[in-house]
Amino acid sequence: MKKLKSLLSPFGLWFCARGKALFTILALSFFINALGTLNATQAQPKSFTITSGPMGGDWYSIGGAMGEIAKKIFPGAVVTVTTGGAVANLAMVNTGKADVGLSMAKLYGEALTGKGEYEGKRMPNLRAISFLANIPMSFFLVKADNPIQSIEEIKSKKIRILTAPKGSSPSLAAELMLKEYGITFDDIKKGGGHVSFVSYAEASNLIKDGHADAFIGPMVSAIMELTTTVKMKLLPIKESVLDKLKSDHNYVKIILPKDRYYFVGQETPHMAEVVIVIVQKELSNDVVYNFAKELLENPDRIRKIHKTYSEFDPQTAWQNLGGPLHPGAEKIYREKGYLK
Repeated sequence: MKKLKSLLSPFGLWFCARGKALFTILALSFFINALGTLNATQAQPKSFTITSGPMGGDWYSIGGAMGEIAKKIFPGAVVTVTTGGAVANLAMVNTGKADVGLSMAKLYGEALTGKGEYEGKRMPNLRAISFLANIPMSFFLVKADNPIQSIEEIKSKKIRILTAPKGSSPSLAAELMLKEYGITFDDIKKGGGHVSFVSYAEASNLIKDGHADAFIGPMVSAIMELTTTVKMKLLPIKESVLDKLKSDHNYVKIILPKDRYYFVGQETPHMAEVVIVIVQKELSNDVVYNFAKELLENPDRIRKIHKTYSEFDPQTAWQNLGGPLHPGAEKIYREKGYLK
């Protein structure tokens, strides 16, 4: 028996050593697989919500395009696109009710710092993914047969004005623009006029049907269609007002080229805002990287929506955001050599 034990002893030692090594390999394999599963979970969210703009507008179409991106890269996720606006979208993303949204650089910067429109209401859970375009705002379009010839006149004359829903950047831009003329929405109502906050499609139909006289907002598809069926005229914004909007509210001053629209008979100074894509700060780098990569590698998804976005350029889309990039977005810009 002792002899048998002595013969088995080396084998036993070898077996134990091999067993320990095998256990170590199996444990390491389990850890690597678990880590891989964790990374896959981070890169494949269960749900993905995008908050866009009012129905009938370009932002709603962009939201749809981004929804298709999300469905492609997160095939197992429930993808939802909701309506919203630049102001409301920041709050939605900041609170985690949406993952990605559209807003404007001015508001993003103010929300991060708790200044301007967000005085005392800082929103730290926000980061940027991409600049999309400078979009002209506050086209003050009035029916051509209306006797009003200037924005100053609307305070003392009855006029039924439509603008985008409350919480949207167009309604905010309209409010701030009129404020520089010393006019509030309440002033218009006191003068016998009326102000309604509606979708672009509703605005188009209401003016066509004779239930409204004017629209203040961007030249989106529904409003473009309106101008082809109802003759409209533009009430230009004074340059002094544009300068104040730029210095005090960070809007961009642009020039509308002659004849771009039939109601622009000469080069006309105008206001614009910087449209950006925002995202939750806490969203994983992998998720944001994959989303940003698909967005940047397929720019025609954005360019084809409207001529305003036809010059969307991924190489410069990291600029003019109003605040910092999400690290996941920054990674793809650096990989492609756009951001040094």
